[in-house]
Amino acid sequence: MKKYDLIALGGGTAGKGMVNSAAAKGWETALVEAGYLGGTCINVGCISSKTLLSSARVMQSVRDAHKYGVMVEPPWADWGAMVARKEQLIKKMRHRIYENVEVNDNIALYEGKAAFTGPHTLEVNGEAITAEKIVIATGARTAVPPVPGLSDIDYLTSTSAMEMKELPQSLLILGGGIIALEFSQLFARLGVEVTIIQRGDRLAANLEPEISEEIRCVLEAEGASVKTGTHISSVSLEGGSVYVIDETDDGPVRYYADRIMVATGRAPNSDMLHLEKAGIETDKRGYVVVDQDFHTGVEGVWAIGDVIGGMMFTHKAWHDALLLSRHLLKGEAIVSTNRLIPFAVFTEPEIAGVGIGEETAVKEGYEVKIQKFPFSSHGRALATGKLDGFVKLVLDSSSGRILGGHIIGPEAGEVIHELATAMRFSATVYDLKEMMHVHPTLSEAINSTAWYE
Repeated sequence: MKKYDLIALGGGTAGKGMVNSAAAKGWETALVEAGYLGGTCINVGCISSKTLLSSARVMQSVRDAHKYGVMVEPPWADWGAMVARKEQLIKKMRHRIYENVEVNDNIALYEGKAAFTGPHTLEVNGEAITAEKIVIATGARTAVPPVPGLSDIDYLTSTSAMEMKELPQSLLILGGGIIALEFSQLFARLGVEVTIIQRGDRLAANLEPEISEEIRCVLEAEGASVKTGTHISSVSLEGGSVYVIDETDDGPVRYYADRIMVATGRAPNSDMLHLEKAGIETDKRGYVVVDQDFHTGVEGVWAIGDVIGGMMFTHKAWHDALLLSRHLLKGEAIVSTNRLIPFAVFTEPEIAGVGIGEETAVKEGYEVKIQKFPFSSHGRALATGKLDGFVKLVLDSSSGRILGGHIIGPEAGEVIHELATAMRFSATVYDLKEMMHVHPTLSEAINSTAWYE
């Protein structure tokens, strides 16, 4: 049985970050990956999808070129070329990761599925390995809802949708969260007739209600059909089409399309690890239960990244690994709760946020003040013609403390970092007022919101 100082299960952002840090300190480490190194983000997630979204954004820009006095022929989508571009980029990034692992003498790569045989022992491809310290970072996958008939259908996920050989003429998307928002706009812009079927009363319920409504209007203006408050009872095939049945108050309604995509959330990759043999606890959804320093309750075993649930973002997984590395390598006390975790949705306009929303602030007892500023009154937005959206600040009215910042608008994923930095260093809305911004820039909208009472 080969013994290591540390074993990380999962070669994504979290697991890779752990072994890199430990190896740099001279620890002998093992990295176990059942698929490709790079994890969800590089291979089938954020980088892959944003590459395709960039293609769709360019196509929309060409389509809108006449608004800027530029005359061009109507564009068409070469889906095969878009996917090929995405694959070339991913292969290049993935190759670089493998090279970095291969040249590091302190990292042993095991390519296969790991399963616990005891608290500190694992089996990979029939080989037993052990370590005093084990970090579970196996990530998550698409959660498939138990809708009758769905398992009998060749449904798409966010992974397989990016691997299609050709675009369908029409597509049903089950779910209305971040993945559904991005993919619905992607395919609608490429000419696919898209219908979003959301069980909740609005899209992306974790967003501010005004932002949910704004992005719905944008998607509908671009041709997507949005159905909220649905009750899907079954999925079936009829001829060459797939359809779902929505049990409405007025009776069942059928929605048809060529293909159906599942975007109803994520499920942890913990079910094949045989965690019970190590005594590691999971919650009812399968997420590994950890305390504030990522400890599982089993001595010497920690878990980080998507497999522990919560906000599933690559930057959050990176920060998990950063904190746990400090804890294990330097003996620092860490607290993973109450972190300031920004997020972004890469639709156009983009959506981004940090901190808490208006409803949460009220529930937590703050005397809340809301300040908003529309991009339709913003100089740079007017110049570029990107007028949809607004900035929303959630403030403690007594102190001017920034409780949350929420943006839907051009390059929101970039602009949000000014608010994240302000909150990180306890700046107030009054500080934002006094901060000089270059004119005209998109980040100037933050300054304008601070003044716009």
